[in-house]
Amino acid sequence: MRARVIDADGHVFEPDSLWEEHLDPAFMDRRPRIALDDRGTTRYEFEGRLIPPGTGRGAWVPEGIVEASLKRDGGVDPKARLVDMDEEGIDVAILYATAALGLYSMTDVDLSIACCRAFNDWLAAYCSVDPRRLKGTPVLPLRSIPDSVDEARRAISELGFVSITVPCAVFERNPDDPENDPLYALAEELDVPVGFHAGGPRFCYSKFVDTYATLHALEFAFDVMFAASTVVCGGVLERFPKLRALFLEAGAAWGPYMFERLDEHWEKRPQEMPNISKAPSEFLRDGRIAVSCEGEKHLPHALSGLGVHSVVYASDYPHWDAEFPDTVRHIADRSDLSDDEKSAVLGTNAARIYGWAS
Repeated sequence: MRARVIDADGHVFEPDSLWEEHLDPAFMDRRPRIALDDRGTTRYEFEGRLIPPGTGRGAWVPEGIVEASLKRDGGVDPKARLVDMDEEGIDVAILYATAALGLYSMTDVDLSIACCRAFNDWLAAYCSVDPRRLKGTPVLPLRSIPDSVDEARRAISELGFVSITVPCAVFERNPDDPENDPLYALAEELDVPVGFHAGGPRFCYSKFVDTYATLHALEFAFDVMFAASTVVCGGVLERFPKLRALFLEAGAAWGPYMFERLDEHWEKRPQEMPNISKAPSEFLRDGRIAVSCEGEKHLPHALSGLGVHSVVYASDYPHWDAEFPDTVRHIADRSDLSDDEKSAVLGTNAARIYGWAS
């Protein structure tokens, strides 16, 4: 029997109809919406701001957010997605937002809460078309941790979502900030992982002008390395011994380099990592950390350095850099991995991280 294939990081895209159908009417005049910038490219409007910028410093997807993010109709149509999943050989897709990943940045917390609830309700309806195969992850109003805990509990307990989602930083709050601890405690209580998705720290935005390709290549890698380093060295996994964490959308080959570097600093300056009692790489051994890959060239190196049990497959469907319909084949058809390694990456590891029977 073919092993189950689990896409640990797929995406949906937020149509305008989402807000019209699900947002509390009291906030309708300030709803997010797709708009055009002065060049006629699509952006998302939050609180009067067009994001992401299409030109200038920190320019992002200059072709437009819709054009970059919605390469397949399945990003908004679950029936179309299921057809594409069948073509690719994906059994289960774990679904993240696109523009809504930034709803936490809204300055009006009440508006952020309402928009997060609306998106989560829309995603639940999307997943309801086939809840065995389509699994949601919530967006949260992270300016307010108490409200985020409430919404995460609702999304998991009532809507059937399968994880807690956070960016790699929330403003000046790093992942190991104790303010975040109630979310990690909730993840332990509900027995779901936390997915740290690239985005948040904005390390590189101010350094690049109209240079999206280079900015994107660096930004996501820096984000995920930062999140993994702070979660591990900041003691999050030690404070929460049942917590499971995913680090998503930067490939996996950074992992051996980063953990070796962290180990070196822990060995030579342990007093400056007071929140952990063992080398950073030791936290990889118990299977509570997973790093997503997209079948990249150096996947064998990542498996060797991180451990075969620490890497999961992701499609990034339906975004511009997703290689539909070949993302599963980039792993399944290669000759430099064993069958056991392929099975672990394509499904077994994700099943363990999500607490499902493999």
